[in-house]
Amino acid sequence: GGKIMSKFDDIKIPDNIDEVTKNAIRRGKTKKHQYKKVTKVAASIAVISTLTITTTFAVEYIIDYFNHNKQSLYLSDKNDFEKTSNNINLTVKDKGIEFTIDNISIDDNYITVFHTSKTDKNINKIDKDAYLDNLIISTYMDGERIEESSGIIEHEATYISENELKGIQKIDVSSVDIDNNDEIVFRVNEIFGIEGNWVISTKIDKSKAIDSTYNYNVNKDYTINQTYNYNNEKIDIKHNINVEKVIISPLSNTIRINEKPTKVFKDWTPMLGNSFALFDDKNNSLDVLDKGGSGVNTKTGIASNSYEFLKVDKDTKSLTLVPISFAHSVENKELEPQSIGNLPIVFETSEYGKIVIEDIKITDTEIKYTYYKDGVVPGYLTLWFYDEEGDEIDISSSIKESLDRHTGRYTTILKLEGYENDISKIRKIKKVSTFSHSDMKLLCNQQIKIDLKE
Repeated sequence: GGKIMSKFDDIKIPDNIDEVTKNAIRRGKTKKHQYKKVTKVAASIAVISTLTITTTFAVEYIIDYFNHNKQSLYLSDKNDFEKTSNNINLTVKDKGIEFTIDNISIDDNYITVFHTSKTDKNINKIDKDAYLDNLIISTYMDGERIEESSGIIEHEATYISENELKGIQKIDVSSVDIDNNDEIVFRVNEIFGIEGNWVISTKIDKSKAIDSTYNYNVNKDYTINQTYNYNNEKIDIKHNINVEKVIISPLSNTIRINEKPTKVFKDWTPMLGNSFALFDDKNNSLDVLDKGGSGVNTKTGIASNSYEFLKVDKDTKSLTLVPISFAHSVENKELEPQSIGNLPIVFETSEYGKIVIEDIKITDTEIKYTYYKDGVVPGYLTLWFYDEEGDEIDISSSIKESLDRHTGRYTTILKLEGYENDISKIRKIKKVSTFSHSDMKLLCNQQIKIDLKE
């Protein structure tokens, strides 16, 4: 198989992340991914007083970012961002670099920060990609860092000129209750490869999201029994979980689950994590997104995670959570290669679901495909490529995935440039395949019904 360099070009995984997440991220991926690590963020916020903050007011403010980044992975979220947006326009300067928070979009699940960085130096073209990666914002409330439940930090950026960068970062705030006028502190400690202190504090206004946010406090405890294979022996595990709340909001839908592991091995903590399917009251499968999760909090002994899911709205009366078990005795097989000239391509990945590829475009510089899930299909779609005779064609690439949260359409872009691919071979691609999820079983006898009552 070919090498894929990174899962999203813009994913970071913190050092302190639990094995559970690392395994969740590895699970189902048979190709090698490399992740960059994030530098740990110092917790001191005492430096705010030393920074000058300048404010400018724009009469009418539209999110400018999308005018500059027409290739944004978040284009389909643009309207939701604009509906929930607050103009911030605060600038802080350190080490000759100006950092501005232009505006933020906020609901009960996410704060999405739109920001600009400027320097008077010419940024070297060579280092551009590294700089796009390096600007990471951490968020504080009442002096405490806001715990994000996913190990994955979603962000992207785009160059405006040789000395200006605009970017966005999604910050998961589902773990805290932010009220209007609460003070939030945003902190960055590296821009353009230069370490410094850029801290901006602002009061939060969520009023634009309130009308279309539905917060359901469930707070119920459940037990799920699963059997695992560990060192060639069968181990029965009781998962004690608490379904804390469900939030249906403009920027995403999440279910928050607290889990206390009942057994811990030296190299493995068995947890349910995001190994579950969700169905609505009409029995439609709701895509559960695979973003990993954070492990057990050392203070509380509990792993608290908000799992994002799609295809639900304010009229949904209840959810049904069905645990998924993965049988180690069953092999996942490669499915029969299908011709790319014959769309849509349907792959039945298991008895519970299929992948439908609606579009696939192959050029000398990239391979781009769009698909949706019909039924229960965990994770992202990885494709293998073949010529007319059915011989596999190796490709090396970086990979970007974007998602239209309204339609449930996933788009994957494999960038082929810079990886010494043989273009004449790329042009011979005629068929694709993926692997099955035959090892997956839905534990329907242990399903949990969650009533959505405000």
